[in-house]
Amino acid sequence: MTTQKIYPVLGVGFGPANLSLAVALEERGRTGLTHFIERSGAFQWQEEQLLPGADIQNNPFRDLAMPRNPASPHTFVKYLAARGSLTDYLHLNAKFPLRREYSGYLAWVADAFRGQVDYGRSATGLSLVEADGGGELFRVETDDGGHYLAQNVSVGTGRSARIPYAFQKSMGRSVFHSTKYLSSIERLKDRAVRVAVVGASQSAIEIILDLLARPNVQQVTAVHRSIGFRLKDTSPYSRQVFLPEFVDYFHPLPSAKKRRLRGELRSINYAACDQDVIDRLVGVQREYELTGSDRLVMKPFSEAVLSKPLGQGHRIVLRDINHLTEETLDADVIILATGFKDFGSEPGDEPYHPLLEGIAHRLPLDDDGVPVVARDYSIELKSQADSPQPLRVYLNGLCEASHGMGDAGALAMLSVRATDIADSLLRYDTFDREELLTAGTSQ
Repeated sequence: MTTQKIYPVLGVGFGPANLSLAVALEERGRTGLTHFIERSGAFQWQEEQLLPGADIQNNPFRDLAMPRNPASPHTFVKYLAARGSLTDYLHLNAKFPLRREYSGYLAWVADAFRGQVDYGRSATGLSLVEADGGGELFRVETDDGGHYLAQNVSVGTGRSARIPYAFQKSMGRSVFHSTKYLSSIERLKDRAVRVAVVGASQSAIEIILDLLARPNVQQVTAVHRSIGFRLKDTSPYSRQVFLPEFVDYFHPLPSAKKRRLRGELRSINYAACDQDVIDRLVGVQREYELTGSDRLVMKPFSEAVLSKPLGQGHRIVLRDINHLTEETLDADVIILATGFKDFGSEPGDEPYHPLLEGIAHRLPLDDDGVPVVARDYSIELKSQADSPQPLRVYLNGLCEASHGMGDAGALAMLSVRATDIADSLLRYDTFDREELLTAGTSQ
């Protein structure tokens, strides 16, 4: 028997998703309910992709709070005003803020909640323990050997990186996912390199443009399954997928219809790019063609089927997806701009977030073997016979398969989703008081 604090709500990860939840609960006067752990030493958002000129592709008014509460002290406009830069921003006449500026906004809001966050602690496991007096609690283990106890958990870690099979055994210093781009490429700045970029997403084209601006990069080869970098579907009608009304429509659909609809709408968010970066890359490509340079090479309709070491670099076997012919490509560095895993039963999917492995036996599953996620983003665990109250784990920003594309890392849904989760937490309120609890647990 030990005596330890029990957190009413423990947030795992303190990126935009759980930060928005902190804002939503503060507005309801329930700040004391939540505590967060974050593996980074300080707040950061897309630190590895803060590339020159990159923007957020999101209306800045759809921020952490404004759709719910325009008077909130945590809006993007309040951030600009606090910095004395509102007029300067408006003078830019920019459609979207620069990614670096929005990162500054998120860090500014996060600083207001610094007392609720333990930075530098990474969650390594999630399990259940019996509570003194009956019932159960969540136990979250951390990488330093510690642990936390909580009545509810909000998982806001982001999805797992998608690593194509051909590269799964090669990951390391010179083969890495786009989420590790800047730090990885900076370590190679004193070495002349040939780089292969796999993928046709917005991040892929931004990385290619950044690589071509680096003097040590001798050649960049873009490898993608499609005909080239395609234009993102930015129609206001298509972008209704980022509205709560679409989530209401999408969530009750059977799994097969959800998969079909997601496939139809894929160009809104996947393997597609904004017009401005496409225009920039086409201009650079034309310059190389006019000067006879092979510094930029395109490999359309291609997929990597094998990667193996070759000296200090790698040899990649590429297959044309239509003719099924093969060729080899030699590169010193391979960057995977290949996105993130979905929850599902399709090849390359994962059935649930790896952190949930320790409670997998208590997850309710649908016909595809995927956890059933309620409209409020919660998974209600299968109850024990003596459990007085069902336990719920919330998936904050992980639910594209169940809730639609608004959960695919989209900033547009932050405040709406946080509102739903906050309302759910308070609706099922079983907290003894709003401050941290102290209780005995059997472990």
